[in-house]
Amino acid sequence: MQKIAHRGISAQAPENTRAAFEKMVNLGVDWLETDIDMTSDGQLVLIHDSKVDRTSNGNGLVNHNSLLGLQKLDFGQWFGDEFTDERIVTLQWLIDFINAHALNVNFELKTEVKHEQQNFYLMRVHQSLHQLNQTSQVIVSSFDVDLLKKYHELMPKIPIGLLIEGELPNNIIELAKNVGATYIHPDVTYMTEEQVKLLLSHDLQVNVWTVNEAVVAKKLQKWGVHAIFTDFPV
Repeated sequence: MQKIAHRGISAQAPENTRAAFEKMVNLGVDWLETDIDMTSDGQLVLIHDSKVDRTSNGNGLVNHNSLLGLQKLDFGQWFGDEFTDERIVTLQWLIDFINAHALNVNFELKTEVKHEQQNFYLMRVHQSLHQLNQTSQVIVSSFDVDLLKKYHELMPKIPIGLLIEGELPNNIIELAKNVGATYIHPDVTYMTEEQVKLLLSHDLQVNVWTVNEAVVAKKLQKWGVHAIFTDFPV
């Protein structure tokens, strides 16, 4: 069972920062997960929340701030003083980092841009991901079924994962087929062995989030889960 570093090594460094990604190299972790959003001036950045409030010393929506404005914020001190002056990470920086260290990645599409801007967002993601070395394994995931489907039409060769929050819907197999998903990414809180068996029987691989307890990880491995997203990948 693969362990995917959730927003980098986020148990030891502020999530989605250079520090969190760089720790992967020394620890020998080769799979990471991160979130792609877009600034007001069309630049792609890595941040989980729609607002910067929780993970920086600023406030406001990511989509309402320019890249220059976001780069002035501190994205590390909230986690610990030793991470003071960590700045927001651009997707371009991470792609160069992935290529330099032969990493694999799960990108989550996450944005609250207006519907008419979604195509531009997806086009920018599409252009960026073309820069990845072909040796890197890539998954693109999202909770937003429509956004994920649009992306899959742009880059059909990259496997996609359908993120599910809460309990699996009864029509999960139909949803997966409709969007073209290779993976289902369910919430660990609600996952059962029977559900894993159902998904696997329909040739869907299962990557579970967010698993931080060793006993739970072992149970999921026995069930046949393909991978877990974890803050503690080592």
